[in-house]
Amino acid sequence: MIGVLFLVASKLAIALKKGFLVILVSEIKDYTHCVHNEQDENEIWKHSIVNNQSKRPCVRLLCLPDVEYIVGGVKQIYRHAEHLVTLGWDAAVVTESTGFRPSWFTSTAPTISLLECISSGDLEPNHCILVLPETYIGVDLTDIHGFDFSKIARVVFNQNAYYSYGLINTQTATNLHYFYDDPSVLQVLSISENTHAFLAENLALEDHRLSRIVNAVEPYFCANQPKINRMHWMPRKNSGHAQAVFQGLHRRGVKYGSGWEAVPLEGVSHYEVANQLSNARLFLSFSHPEGFGLPIAEAMASGCWVVGYSGLGGHELFRFGASEEVVFGDWLGFVVAIQRAFQLFAEQPRETRFRLERQALALRTLHSSNQEQQSVSKAWDRIEVSFQAWRRTFLNL
Repeated sequence: MIGVLFLVASKLAIALKKGFLVILVSEIKDYTHCVHNEQDENEIWKHSIVNNQSKRPCVRLLCLPDVEYIVGGVKQIYRHAEHLVTLGWDAAVVTESTGFRPSWFTSTAPTISLLECISSGDLEPNHCILVLPETYIGVDLTDIHGFDFSKIARVVFNQNAYYSYGLINTQTATNLHYFYDDPSVLQVLSISENTHAFLAENLALEDHRLSRIVNAVEPYFCANQPKINRMHWMPRKNSGHAQAVFQGLHRRGVKYGSGWEAVPLEGVSHYEVANQLSNARLFLSFSHPEGFGLPIAEAMASGCWVVGYSGLGGHELFRFGASEEVVFGDWLGFVVAIQRAFQLFAEQPRETRFRLERQALALRTLHSSNQEQQSVSKAWDRIEVSFQAWRRTFLNL
């Protein structure tokens, strides 16, 4: 499966920095021991898939350009590749440079450079499937780094419904038709109730063409440290909203606010984010729009009370009893919701802790790596059947 993330315009490059793509991953049971020798991993992978090559198409996740800064969707691409390999697929992440691998998270996913992928013949239509992120709408598939991808069967992995239209212009209707309705599109994947509903209702995609993928929370997001009166947020999206809310808190002088500290989470590794959340009590979500809201899920799994925007895609997460969703742009409601959280921690500490524990348990259960892998398995079983039918119809094989 090839999740193509290719930024051919500056606006798409900006979109990548804002975290457009999202694909999720297999459970890391002991992340402190997850760094393996990349060459050894790739050699093991090459030998392990030999027997499957004649039975299944290969899957290539195109993840370009090579970026070192933190983009959650990049990690998800690698995790999805890990699941596919575990399930017996010949899957690999395609990079610009040989041996490139982001350093801010660990992964056992095989990698292969684009040139190696082309020269090896991996991208032959009769035995390859591409997976395109929703941000690829409008991209000319006939010329990506000089290679024609348009004749290859593909899967659209839509990880944010609100990026489905791309940059809306006079070509939007044509682009939507080509991107979602072309016979070469075998399946469209979604990662939340909201995104799935959008694809079914707004894009009018039939149910048999849609599959839900569960987004997993990494197992190192857990409440394994003593909690202190600290709140975190991620300032990369809607930072002006955060400033407005904190101005309101400062001027209001909220009850029970004394002794609380506010620390943004930026410029740190994924593991450090988990470490910080594990001993914090409150997480503020300013992200909007979102396809799923993984930071919200990670904070809940870490035992944090969550206040803020669901990004719409994260709406389903605010049902577990230890959070308060705020309408996007409602700075007054945001300040009041934080005040209520302070009050709960001060006046009902045991009940609040109980609710947080149950919420964390629900998140870690429903969004485990095992649940994610099961959803990937079911989706790709359908995709494999669709590929064989497409192959017979359009390649006469």
